[in-house]
Amino acid sequence: MRLLLDINVLLDVALQRPGAPASARLLSLCGRQHEGWLAWHSVATLAYLIERQQSAVSGRDFIRGMLGWADVAQTGRADALAALDLPMSDFEDALQVAAAMACGAQFVITRNERDFKNSPVPALNPEAFLRQYPLTPGP
Repeated sequence: MRLLLDINVLLDVALQRPGAPASARLLSLCGRQHEGWLAWHSVATLAYLIERQQSAVSGRDFIRGMLGWADVAQTGRADALAALDLPMSDFEDALQVAAAMACGAQFVITRNERDFKNSPVPALNPEAFLRQYPLTPGP
């Protein structure tokens, strides 16, 4: 399944926040059972936030590791304009949805489902996603 990962899920893991166990489990399935996708702006913001709380080396190492299994949605001007017209109050969340639509994601995985209630791409938190789509055994 193709999943657009909101930055808050990635920050759970990078900064060992309370949601880290479920977020880490979900991320471990990306590149194997699911496709993990990121919005371009999440990559820059994630690096900035990790660098501020840890170090530049930590930020770049996390990004490098993440880009080993995640892809970045190709978006541009038309996607940013489309995000402006989405019925969402938070523009950054609308940009996440525009990226999800651009890469054909079935879900946005976020800790902030409430702000995605008007999203054309359904949103689930990591725990709910893992409950609804448990690991399927490989061949």
